Formats: sequence, structure tokens, C-alpha cells
Amino acid sequence: MDFWLAALLGAVSGGALIALGTKLRPQALAGQGYIALNVMLAIYVGVQLASGTLIDIVFEALLAVIVSGVTFVAMRRWLPAIGVAILLHGVYDALIGPHTGVAEWYPPLCAGFDLVVGLGLLWLLVHKVRLARTTALMHPPQS
Repeated sequence: MDFWLAALLGAVSGGALIALGTKLRPQALAGQGYIALNVMLAIYVGVQLASGTLIDIVFEALLAVIVSGVTFVAMRRWLPAIGVAILLHGVYDALIGPHTGVAEWYPPLCAGFDLVVGLGLLWLLVHKVRLARTTALMHPPQS
């Protein structure tokens, strides 16, 4: 599959997923993004399990655990951090993904997907968190 076609298919798929997420509450949207990130990380671990050396498997698994943990902590402080993490995973897909043993079409497909989903989550979550704060300030809970 052509690099740009794969990237376009990934971007369109990512756009469809973000469109579905527009109606979710910020916490639910971020949680879904976090699950998606962990699935993305697990795919590369799986490839190493299938064809890598023990060192490759340990490195990829350790990297996945670190990225997942750092993202989780960052999201507790700033919910839109999941968008940044997915964007960074897209950079990984584009630069390192082709050298990991995955199918040739996979890195550009995922890079396109991650770019759109990462930017979409970042924008949506910043907007939704800001809106929730504004609403809470304008309508404080009644005691």
C-alpha cells in the first residue's frame, strides 16, 4: 500500500473516531484515548513477542509501561495530556515504526491516525475542560 494512501486512511479513521467522541464527557473521552494509546503500545510489544529477540521484547515492553505510566500521571494533572501522548506516539510510528518489523503499511496508517486523534483529543479536551470550569464558576453548586 502506498505510504500516503495509508496515512490518509489512518487520518480519515482518526477523524471518524474523534467525531464520535465529541459527545462524551471530558473524563470519558480522555479515558477512551488512554485505552487507545495502550492498545497502540501493545501492538508494538506484540510484534516483538512474535519476531523479536528477548532484549527487543523487554525494551518494547518497558517503553510501553513507561509511556503508559507517564501519560496516566500527566492526565491526572492535565486531562488533554492524552492528546499530546498520542501525537508523540504518531512521531514514533513515523520515525521508528518502519524499523520494528510491522507491516510496511502500518506505520504511515497509524501516524495519520495518531496525528488526527492526538490533535482532536487535545483540542476537544482543552475546550471541554475550559467549558466545564466556566460553567462551574457561573453556576456554583447550591447548598
